[in-house]
Amino acid sequence: MGLFKKSKWDKRSSADPSDSGTIDFLLTETDESTSYVEVKKAIEVIPDWYKDLAPRRIIREGDLKDDFTIKRCIPVLDALTTGYYLVTKYDITFKYDEERGWCDLEGNFNPNKPEVSMHPVQQLGSMPFSPEFSKYAYKWDNPFTIKTPPGYSVMFTHPVNAPYLPFYTLSGVVDTDMYFQPVLFPFLSKNNFNGVLPAGTPIVQIIPFKRDDWKSEVYTDGMSREYLLNRSQISEAYESQRYDKDGNAMGGMYKRDYRKKKKYL
Repeated sequence: MGLFKKSKWDKRSSADPSDSGTIDFLLTETDESTSYVEVKKAIEVIPDWYKDLAPRRIIREGDLKDDFTIKRCIPVLDALTTGYYLVTKYDITFKYDEERGWCDLEGNFNPNKPEVSMHPVQQLGSMPFSPEFSKYAYKWDNPFTIKTPPGYSVMFTHPVNAPYLPFYTLSGVVDTDMYFQPVLFPFLSKNNFNGVLPAGTPIVQIIPFKRDDWKSEVYTDGMSREYLLNRSQISEAYESQRYDKDGNAMGGMYKRDYRKKKKYL
């Protein structure tokens, strides 16, 4: 896996944060051979639907020219490759019981420590959710304690742009520079799904971020003419580069002129 530095943590307290610029995943609840998930960099888990999508195609019926697909949308790519994932190491079978109204999950789970637990959905209070989900809540276990440098937290969330998964992992933010326990992840199961969640499926996305205090300012009128003129010029220049003189999509401006590449090693 390459992310777990055993020798370093042999000499540290469990309450210590990680080193500057490093997120540490400490396998503390089991051992690697019996863990049902593993840590992967998000760039290693780009979904097949995205990889297989052509960058250009006819978008609308009757179009004479092709246009760019979401494959050329850098913000979507950056979202897919942000942070890290916990990914299943073996198949998990979902079996929906219509009479009881919940799914049984079966897999090569640790018999001494179940990796998935069930909870009454009443724990969510009056939170509204789609009727496509069963009336019970579940929780993914996490065998890793996750440590970040001082001043850094982690957002845990459902894998971005993945509404097709047969579950939905709820989002949460944890101050992982201070909290020294494995974080567990509540999720809902789709009640119409009977099938196999294949090995290699990401179940939660892990996005470290620096804590900052922010203030907001909202301007609804009185915007300066100088700002409006500047914005108009920028927009005109941007639009002029979207298509060539024959109406063919060119693209690439955001990646070339605006994007700052992010690294998660």
